[in-house]
Formats: sequence, C-alpha cells, structure tokens
Amino acid sequence: MDPMNDKTKPETVWIEVLGRHREVALRQRIDAASITLGRAYDNDVVLDDPHVAAHHLRIARGEDGRWIAEDLGSRNGVYAEGETKRRERIALSGAEALRIGHTVVRLRSSAEAVPEEQPLGSRRSPWPFALGAIAIVFVLELLGLWLNETAEPKLIRYLTPVLTVVAIVAVWTTLWSVLSRVFSGHARFGLHLAILGAGLLAYSLYDQIGEFGAFALSWTALTTYQYVIGWLILAAMCFFHLRAIGPTRLPAKAIALAALAALGITMQSLKLSEWRSTYGQAVTLQRLEPPSLRLVGAENPQTFFTRVAALKATLDQARSKEPEEGAESEAEE
Repeated sequence: MDPMNDKTKPETVWIEVLGRHREVALRQRIDAASITLGRAYDNDVVLDDPHVAAHHLRIARGEDGRWIAEDLGSRNGVYAEGETKRRERIALSGAEALRIGHTVVRLRSSAEAVPEEQPLGSRRSPWPFALGAIAIVFVLELLGLWLNETAEPKLIRYLTPVLTVVAIVAVWTTLWSVLSRVFSGHARFGLHLAILGAGLLAYSLYDQIGEFGAFALSWTALTTYQYVIGWLILAAMCFFHLRAIGPTRLPAKAIALAALAALGITMQSLKLSEWRSTYGQAVTLQRLEPPSLRLVGAENPQTFFTRVAALKATLDQARSKEPEEGAESEAEE
C-alpha cells in the first residue's frame, strides 16, 4: 500500500509555539489523531508556562475532518489570539493561533504553504553610518564653538561639549541595547547607535542652519521654535528604537509617541509664553557669529531713532495719565 494514499494513517501536523514577536520559538512534529498540551510530562507538547494547566488543551479531528481545539477544564482557559472571550472549543483552519496562559500556539499541517525562499544577501553593517554620523556631530559642535569664539581659545571649552556628546551616546545607546536584549533577545548595539547618530546629526544640522539663518538673515523663527524640531526628532528616534526591538504594533507605537511629542511641545510652549509675559521677549540668538556671515544689511539708523522716538512718546503719554481708582487701590494693597 502506498503510504502517501493511506487514508487511515494520521495526518502529520506540527505544533508551533510562537515567541513575543510571533517568531517560531518551538516547532514539534506530531503523528497522532489527538494532541494534548500542558505542563505535565505525559502531554504530546509540554509547555513551561506556570499559567498553563497540567492538561490544558486537546486538539483533535472533528467529524467534518477539521481540527478542533478543546479546553480540558483549565483555570485560565483557551482564547483565540486577539480575542478576550474565553472559548471552550475552537475550530482551526491553520491560520488561527491560540493563547493558553501566556503562551501562543499554532497548528500547522503538512499541506501548509510556506513563503518563497528569500535571496541570500549580505546585510549591511550599521557601524560605518553610526560612527560617521557621530563624527560629523562632533565636527559641527566644534565648528559652532569656533565660529562663536570671541576670546582666547581654551581647551576646556572644546572638550566639554565633546565629552557631553560621548556621555549621551554611551548612556542612550546602552539603555536601548539592554531593552532590546531583554525583549527581543538581541542587543543590536550598532543599530541603536546608528539611530541615535541619525537623530543627533539631524538636530545638529538644524541647529547650525537655524543659528546661521537667525544671524545672517534675521529669520529668528528658526531658533524660536527650535524646541519643536527637537521634540519631533526625539519622538522619531524612539519610534525607530522600538521598531528595532520589535516590528509589532507600529501604528500604536507611532500614535503614542506622537501624543507624547505633542504634549511636550505644548508644555514647553506654555512655559515660554509665561516666561515672555513675565520677562519679555526671549533670546533668539544663542551665539554670535562672525560679522562676515551677516547677509542682511544693517537697518537705517534714522529708522531706528524714529522707532525710539515713537516709543518714548508712548511712554511719556502713559506716565502723564492719572491711574484709575481701582488700579490705585490695588497698588496700595
């Protein structure tokens, strides 16, 4: 008898245990008409999950030929993945995954289609880009310090920002690498360093462009709202860090980070608004540039003195007015 055409022989199936990011953590071949799963050692598939019963689940063929998953009276029950309603019986077609305790399992038959073979290509290392981006950030920081130099150069003024960047890079990258190691099993230090390098480079470039535009062209909005760009870059960096840890639920992660960035921008905007109402216009130029970089011509002196005269007349008129009765009583209090 041809074993391929033997209808009485049980179909060969595989039980797959899925990991945190739906990768196959365990695949076990089963040649039986009925399969049991649980923590006890007499099961066909033994699961090391304290929230799984000793005999938690049975998977067997139903009368219609489909595989049926049946709860064996466990305390924590059986759920279809993505559902919150407990199920006593679930018909399986191959696509469904089941959650028992904290474990996700899936049934696969020998007829299950597999994706096409992926080409074997060399994976580009993130280290060249990461180190190059960090090096450019150092150069931009030193260039900004040199352009802002108005006194005798001192080594400490150049070492301080460099050491600060080194500390930020070390702490930030190590933190994300540890999280990646915990949640995905791979540290990916080079990838997280590349993400940080890209974020620092983007912010450093904007900082240089913003300071140049504010000084050379009087585009002060570039520096006034620089914190907005900072929050957006920070949110983008965190998103790519989370994506490197696990590519699941990316829309939810993006929405959460966008909400946090919006909250940060709002809070800082309110703080700056309160500061301006108390102390006046905030400083828009953080550093002076060489006069040769100034592209916009100086304002006509006569225009400046005309504005001063108009302001003086307004102030003199305000001083000459008698204070209102309510305002005077408040001042006495």
